[in-house]
Amino acid sequence: MTHDLTLPGAALVSTCIIAGGILIAAQMFAVVIPFAPYVMVALAVLVVIGAAMLIFSCRGREISPSQE
Repeated sequence: MTHDLTLPGAALVSTCIIAGGILIAAQMFAVVIPFAPYVMVALAVLVVIGAAMLIFSCRGREISPSQE
């Protein structure tokens, strides 16, 4: 039995995108954020991990004739 990772994957991707947008908006208004490039790289890695969770959770499902 595999676990359904759709909800955690979607939550991870969406929160990382929102956090990245907030970080970019703060930098546009000249707010100094220490280690901003490293935080952006970490958020990008988390988006990729969340997308992989979504892909693998959808790939593991079997389509029954009633779902087509």
